[in-house]
Amino acid sequence: MLDYQKLYANRTPLSEPLHVCVDCEKRADATTNRCSGCKGAIDVLYPLDRTEIRPFESNPNPLKRYQDILPVWGEENLTWLGEGNTPCTSVPPLARLLGVRSVHIKDESRNPTKSTKDRIASATLSRFKGIGVNEFVMASTGNSSTAYANAMRLVRGFKVHIFAGDDFVYRLNYADHPQVVTHSVSGSFVSTAATAQKFARENELFWEGGFFNYARREGLKLSYVEAYQQMPTNPTHVFQAISSGMGLLGGYKGAVEFNRKGLMDKVPSFIGVQQDTCAPMVSAWNAGRSEIAEEDILENPDGLAHAILRGDPTNTYPYIRSMCIDTNGALVAAQREEMHIAKGILESVGFEACYAASTCLAGAMRMAHEGSLGPDSDLLIILTGALRPLVPTPSNIVRHLS
Repeated sequence: MLDYQKLYANRTPLSEPLHVCVDCEKRADATTNRCSGCKGAIDVLYPLDRTEIRPFESNPNPLKRYQDILPVWGEENLTWLGEGNTPCTSVPPLARLLGVRSVHIKDESRNPTKSTKDRIASATLSRFKGIGVNEFVMASTGNSSTAYANAMRLVRGFKVHIFAGDDFVYRLNYADHPQVVTHSVSGSFVSTAATAQKFARENELFWEGGFFNYARREGLKLSYVEAYQQMPTNPTHVFQAISSGMGLLGGYKGAVEFNRKGLMDKVPSFIGVQQDTCAPMVSAWNAGRSEIAEEDILENPDGLAHAILRGDPTNTYPYIRSMCIDTNGALVAAQREEMHIAKGILESVGFEACYAASTCLAGAMRMAHEGSLGPDSDLLIILTGALRPLVPTPSNIVRHLS
């Protein structure tokens, strides 16, 4: 079971970053996403006694600021795309509404494509430069795809094949570009990812890895570590809307690293929020299951928050469950009406939020209503993004059957 405190205690490297399976603790190669033995997730441990986490104001480039806790080998490989440094704002009216001491909102809609997924693109391209990958395949419901496509406009030397399900093509907000090949698949996100992986194997291209690409989680980690430095006190609870949960997992790892370096007194509780019409992780969590069961899976998920419509998180749920157990966190579901209310509240206090981001606040509101948050709670709420204009969109699309 994943436990970053235990993993660091057992395997902290002395001088160089160490790639290791988080399940069996077997050492791994920087080019792999999953363990060759148990198929567990690969992650990177850093020699924390030798690392420097620079102050938030020290450099406008977050990749340079946090380079010592990123999987980037050499400053020449850093590929910053202009993301990061997003505001983390105290919102006293929300604190009063929820009956807690403080609420801080980390507004990731301020990133170039209005999504936290811009951090994925910069971290992954930095990793790929270091390991010599220049053409790769990935699948997404829209945000990651748009972030990578935006990156192709800015960075030469890469080519990406983007796969999206037919129902999500409308969320691909980028123009055609010679470094981007867009593919659509007639099926769910899960079947789309399977089609993309098959395409990668048949064409001998690198599979980006999704959740299991450790650079994704490490890139998303930066929104959290920025917030940890921006807040006047450490958060007691951290909320984010989840589909695979990779961002929240990155935030958990960042908190453990801050804690072990003496920059955070205690690792906060991490809470993943899903919409009740597509909440397979919450279903398994409430049933006390260690793995996703057949009755938790939704073949054709639906809901207001399209960005988090993942009906089958079988491969990722065990990691998110372990994180919640380790941090005394939880997985909660927000109802449709609660999401509408949360979106309106966010807009009333000056935030532009999509329904996925609104789901996050709705989860905090539900926990407050149930009495799970006390008057001494300090909340960090990650707003992962806002609605983008639906233009431009790609027109040259390769069609596939699932």
